[in-house]
Amino acid sequence: MTLATSLRGAARNLITTFGNTASLYTYSTATKTENDEGDVSVSSWGSATSIVVVDGDNLQEELVQATQGIESIGEDDKIIRDDVTIAVNDRLTVNSVEFRVISINPVRTQDTLVVQIVKVTRMDYTDTW
Repeated sequence: MTLATSLRGAARNLITTFGNTASLYTYSTATKTENDEGDVSVSSWGSATSIVVVDGDNLQEELVQATQGIESIGEDDKIIRDDVTIAVNDRLTVNSVEFRVISINPVRTQDTLVVQIVKVTRMDYTDTW
């Protein structure tokens, strides 16, 4: 067993043990509508897949914002397992909060995918794609 495979196994166990259950909705299979200006909106996301996510380490940033009276509703990082298929514009629902995937950063060691760091932003219902 290589070091990379060991790291991937440890990461999978940590995410499964300490993560939160999330619902993953796939943008590519969602039902979309387009208005006269060409803006696309999702009319039906379809069925969700259950995955496990770990919140990114942004505690220090949140503490600074809290002391300044700033409520953060912007971007956040979620860490997911290597074997989850996810894409930009997919939707994640974690603890009843909806997020849109804006980027995916694969973390590799020795050409082995260990985890994926997914940057998300909170969705509001004016979002168009």
